[in-house]
Amino acid sequence: MHQLFRLVLGQKDLSRAGDLFSLDDCEIEDSLTEALEQIKIISSSSDYQTNNNDQAVVEICITRITTAIRETESIEKHAKALVGLWDSCLEHNLRPSGKDEDTPHAKIASDITSCILQNYNRPPVTALAIPIAVKFLHRGNKELSRNMSNYLSLAAMNKADLLADHTEMIIKSILQGNVMLLRVLPAVYEKQPHLINKHLTELLALMPQLQQPEQYHLLRLLHVAARRKQMEVVQKCIPFLIKHLKDSTHNDIILNILLEIAGYEPMALNGFLPMLKEIGDRSPYLIGQMARIYGAVGHVDEVI
Repeated sequence: MHQLFRLVLGQKDLSRAGDLFSLDDCEIEDSLTEALEQIKIISSSSDYQTNNNDQAVVEICITRITTAIRETESIEKHAKALVGLWDSCLEHNLRPSGKDEDTPHAKIASDITSCILQNYNRPPVTALAIPIAVKFLHRGNKELSRNMSNYLSLAAMNKADLLADHTEMIIKSILQGNVMLLRVLPAVYEKQPHLINKHLTELLALMPQLQQPEQYHLLRLLHVAARRKQMEVVQKCIPFLIKHLKDSTHNDIILNILLEIAGYEPMALNGFLPMLKEIGDRSPYLIGQMARIYGAVGHVDEVI
């Protein structure tokens, strides 16, 4: 470890901590893993939460380390130590105080989250980070939970398979109000269809309280589910879709889902044709897509 890191962390010398920023990033890059391991020891000590000097030293050192990692693009080399320090924060209180001030370990976790969030597209880092990130969802810190949701949503675009094992925890977090995570479910559905189907009624019940982006991701989930041609999904989602078709916000995706279902289970829509006609009469611009649904159901009637 670089002698200045050894001095600052070994003696917890706040007066010299700022000098770390005078060093070139490349000069200290080889020391970063060892420095992170030393910070983990300091932050795990029994008096850390009440020791302002140690907290200040740790905060400055983490800022210097994450800056060096970013500038030298060495996140993969130091990811194990970085995630190890991140994980250790879970052993401590992360709930904000009455003044909404973060606890010392929540500050560490937040700084590391920012660094990891910037590297969501690096698979080796993601593989280490996801199992830890999901644990932060249920630790009573809304800001950390929101940041983890951002990270998991980004990770789902590249490594949805790594999230699949944590689907239950993700759904639990959504049902507790962390609706940003709805965007993750379409990506993991193929890996966990039965688990998500089990909670589908509860998830659909969230629709009225969602903002438009989250409503869209919930409908995306239904579209993915509808493609699997499972009757339990069809029976749950058709009344829901018809009800929300009356709101013009998401007409296109809703009609696409209904068309998907009409392609393989047209009779499931037969009892809803009068409602579809009523909606079509009020919204003439939907007639083209409505006609395709009618055509699918009508064709079956002709065969029967």
